[in-house]
Amino acid sequence: MLFRWKVHELSKLGSINPLENKNRGIVPILCIDDEGLPYENILRNHNFNIRVLNDIEDIKATSDYPVVICDIKGIGSKLGSKFEGGHIIEEIKKNYPDKVVIAYTGQQFDARYNKFFSMCDFVLTKDVDSDNWVSILDETISKVVSPIEQWNRIRNYLYAHDVSTRKLFELEQEYIGAIINKDKTKFGKSKTIEGLSSDVRSVLNGFVSSLIFKILIG
Repeated sequence: MLFRWKVHELSKLGSINPLENKNRGIVPILCIDDEGLPYENILRNHNFNIRVLNDIEDIKATSDYPVVICDIKGIGSKLGSKFEGGHIIEEIKKNYPDKVVIAYTGQQFDARYNKFFSMCDFVLTKDVDSDNWVSILDETISKVVSPIEQWNRIRNYLYAHDVSTRKLFELEQEYIGAIINKDKTKFGKSKTIEGLSSDVRSVLNGFVSSLIFKILIG
């Protein structure tokens, strides 16, 4: 297979670190829990940018938050699923595969919920202390602002949705070029995404609007 452009290695983006000044507040975090978030004030005092909602009416409510902390019981009533927060997690991962999702709960669940927990980056119990919360949120922020980590998430999604190897390569090259040249129009060109399903195109369009593009390109 021959290509007429210079091939860029993804590792070229490894030196990009938008958090050199340790600015935790650059990453908006959403918590969905009808009982609120333990240590909410303590985490804010650590300069985490957190919004807490008792529930959401649609998945689009999570679109502006690269990190979502999600309870399981007592939320998601407007979405009509018996799996409540588990269904919210599934919908987030379906529509925004680049997001970091943290499930946390104070209850035990049967095996039907295992698939939802497996979709999450972290699964916590509600007795986690504030020190652990700080460490975990720092780790999630590192994932969110890493251009390599973010692309790997999208690439895994595309692979799971049967996007061809050639298309994956072309999209990866466009992504690297967009970040290096600080020009998001270089990613997801019409010719490249032609023939992809509407769901995949929607995810790619959403990715262009994600935080990694905003902080690295503007």
